[in-house]
Amino acid sequence: MIARYTVHLKQPIRMLDHWPIDVLGARMTLVADNDMVSALKFTFTAQPITLAPTLTEPDRPGQPPSITVNDPLQSTLRQQVRNGFSFIQALFPVQVAFDRTDAEYEGETPEENDAIAISRFTYGEADDRPLALTYDFFTRAMMAAEKPYDERYRLFATLTGYAREASKEARYIDAFRYYFLIFDAFFSDGQFKKAGLEKAFKGYAVLMDAIKSAKADYQEDRTRPTTPTGTFLRESPTPEKIAEHLIERRGHYFHSNRRKPGAWSPDKQDEARELSWLCAMISFYLSEEYSAPMFAEELGPRHFAEATKSGAIIVLRIDYTYVDDDGGEHKQSRTNINMPGTKVTRKMATEMTQNFVQNFIESQPASSLVHAICREESSGKPVFEIKYPLELP
Repeated sequence: MIARYTVHLKQPIRMLDHWPIDVLGARMTLVADNDMVSALKFTFTAQPITLAPTLTEPDRPGQPPSITVNDPLQSTLRQQVRNGFSFIQALFPVQVAFDRTDAEYEGETPEENDAIAISRFTYGEADDRPLALTYDFFTRAMMAAEKPYDERYRLFATLTGYAREASKEARYIDAFRYYFLIFDAFFSDGQFKKAGLEKAFKGYAVLMDAIKSAKADYQEDRTRPTTPTGTFLRESPTPEKIAEHLIERRGHYFHSNRRKPGAWSPDKQDEARELSWLCAMISFYLSEEYSAPMFAEELGPRHFAEATKSGAIIVLRIDYTYVDDDGGEHKQSRTNINMPGTKVTRKMATEMTQNFVQNFIESQPASSLVHAICREESSGKPVFEIKYPLELP
């Protein structure tokens, strides 16, 4: 079987000359558009067909088939490519997308072609779906920026952004470093020695609350090798003990050296996977404070006023039927709601459904809803519908 692996560069490199070469046990070629190289392709021949992912049909109808991947060649190649690029990266800022490797499998005989169930596969494909946000995040953020600005917001955002990017690329040690810089900047009180830093961290209720919430969200992934932090969290430690663990890991990853037993290695990032996740969740619970200015109460009415000024208002009409809990005839009613925007979105529909039900419960505590349908006033298109069986008591 022929196995081809494509390793992508994060940014294309301009290379005026290149040709195929035998290296790392494969034939290496460059994927290029004219002189712009975007990836390296490695072709291995005479490989066992067991490298290709297998497809197993489900035991029960309606269930999806299962895919089994057993390709040590891909892992070995990726590590060798990482080693090779370390020499180039000592000189130039070349970055490789190691979170994604494309693989192709081709039989060298008709029999091998028949035995290959999956001929193309992507290992660790990055999630490049666009982020979905409502417009008010932008308007509120820009309005909040009109006020005197505290640089601590940019510090938190910048370090969080670096940490997220590192985590996305499975650089968990690097992600932890950035997250810990956040904790150090905001909660260390200038302390850097272990005892003083522990006392400082434990003295901040907001940090202890964030750690407590992060621990409550933790669910161990037992399908992956355990890590020091994963083993530690199994014991259900207190927030104070978790703070001590973070500081101990700080000492390991910030101050470890090559002579120390068990020294960390930049190509073994997975050992900090759960440590990075824990810090990400702590940062998430801290983020409310560092995004608070754009949720100031006065910005909501201003956002709505600007939408009205621009004619970006959607009128939603809700017709609903309800009945008193002590019996009687069904009653009809209608309510109109103005929403800022130019198009009805699924998020808007979900929000309106929730708001309508909550308002009905509060305004009609002795009644029950039978049916409700919301339509856009201008087009008559339905937005949401709630319908309960008539036979319900």
